[in-house]
This record gives sequence, structure tokens and C-alpha cells, in this order.
Amino acid sequence: MSRPSRLLAESLLVLATIIWGGTFVATRAGLDHVSPLLIIAIRFMASFLIVGPALALAGRRWWRHFGLGTLLGVVLAGGYMLQTVGLQFTTASRSAFLTYLFAILIPPLQRVISRRRLSAGNLIGLAVVIVGTVLMTHPWDTAGWNEGDLITLAGAVCFALFIVLIDRFGQDAPAVDLVPTQFLVAGAIALVAALVFEPIRLAINPAAILTIGYLTLLGTVGALGLQTVFQVYSTPVRATTIYALEPVFAAIFGITLIGERVGALELAGGAIILVGVLLSELWEHVIRRRAASAAVVSSPQ
Repeated sequence: MSRPSRLLAESLLVLATIIWGGTFVATRAGLDHVSPLLIIAIRFMASFLIVGPALALAGRRWWRHFGLGTLLGVVLAGGYMLQTVGLQFTTASRSAFLTYLFAILIPPLQRVISRRRLSAGNLIGLAVVIVGTVLMTHPWDTAGWNEGDLITLAGAVCFALFIVLIDRFGQDAPAVDLVPTQFLVAGAIALVAALVFEPIRLAINPAAILTIGYLTLLGTVGALGLQTVFQVYSTPVRATTIYALEPVFAAIFGITLIGERVGALELAGGAIILVGVLLSELWEHVIRRRAASAAVVSSPQ
């Protein structure tokens, strides 16, 4: 596969956030029929059964990078399971905000693990996005910290590691070859956790099948596949800024599909998030254009 442009890669990351936005509606409907950890196990195991054989038939020897994929699968499973368990004890808005605090961890982790330099535009855009996320989720609605908040924060650390490790491991192996193993490992861990920690609940009906189908084909194979394959053509900080669009799209799906109401504060937060994403995306482009113009002006005639 020829190397895609950064614009194409980051456009596909935006597509991934649109899909993730729909997973909130799908999961909410599915939890009436399937227990939380079991949903995670099913979506990842089913995704592996789709992606693993398909890549093998295409001639990809993805198992040669089993170790790297396993590490990604461990932190991926940790993020999803801790977020799901934390939701049992805290509010959805606090969970959304605390989960996105992984964005604060990305710059130092990127510097330490990936040895990437940080641009001013990316950091300013990220700061603007965090402000917008606070307004959109207004975590101050529930006073005091509880165990769910701390569990969710631990999940945020896992998501931060996952984003930075994708960038790092993509330097050592083709990113597409890391996808099957991370799905297999994440699904296996979630299945063991479901069997040990929760009463198994699985109703086979159209709603459950629709939820599992969406989460598997679009939320996991589609969105996580896009993230793993194309994030390596961006940077962790730029990608994290793009991922902030997820709650914006989640709100749009909530309004249009299940009639949720969104107030002025949430709308303002969503607008600020969009500004932060655009700022991060356009900053380097403007800087390069100015540098090129200055070079033309200063060059001898």
C-alpha cells in the first residue's frame, strides 16, 4: 500500500470518530440485552474472526508481530473494561470527561515513548479541545469523587498508552498486521473478565444482533482498524485532537436517533472542540506557507 497523505489519513480518523459517536447509541440499546463485559468480548472476538482470516488470505503474515499486537490488545482491553466498570458508579458526563483526560497524558508519553517533538499549534489546539470537552460534559454536575471516577481515570491511562503505542509500534511493523492480534487478545481478556466478574446476560433478539453487528463491523473492524492503520501517518497529539470530535458526533446521533436534548452549554462545548481541531490541523499548514513565502522573498533574484 502506497503511503497516504496526512490529509487523507486524518480524514479517515475523523470517519472513525463518526463511527465511535454512533457506538454510544448502539451500546445503550444493547446493554438491555447483553451484559457489559460480554459485549466487549463478543465484539472483539467476532472482529478477530473477520480480520484475522481475511488478512491471512490476502497474504499478510500478521502473526509474525504477535508480541506487539498482544501489548496493544492488553491496553485496549484495559481501557474498554475500566471505562465500562466505572460507568456503573459515576455519571455518563463525568465518565466522558475523565476518559478524555487521556489527552493530557499524550504529549509527555509521545515525547518519552515515540521521541516525537511537539508543535505549538498541536498543543494549543489540544488545550482548546479540553476546554470544549469540559463544557460539553460539565463534570461538575455531581459533587465529590467516587470509585467510579478513579476506575475511569485508570481506563484513560490505558487509552493514552494505546494511542502512543500505535505510533511507536507502527515504526517496527506494518500497522495493519497489528490489528488481528489486538482484537484477539482484547476479546479473550474481556471474556475471562465477564466469566469471573459479572452475571452473564445474553438475549438473542433483533436488538442485540443489531447492536453486536454495529459494534463489531463498524465500531471495531471499521473504526479501530482505521485508527490502527492510519494514525501512524499522523502524530499522537494531532490524532488525539481529532478524537475529541467523538462526543460531538455522539451528541448528534443522540439528538437525531433517540431524541436526547442538548443544552446551550453542550452546543458551545461542541463548537469549541471544532475550533480546537481546526486550529491544530491548520496551524502547521499556515506556518509552512509563511516559511515558503519568506523563502521566496529572501531568495536572490
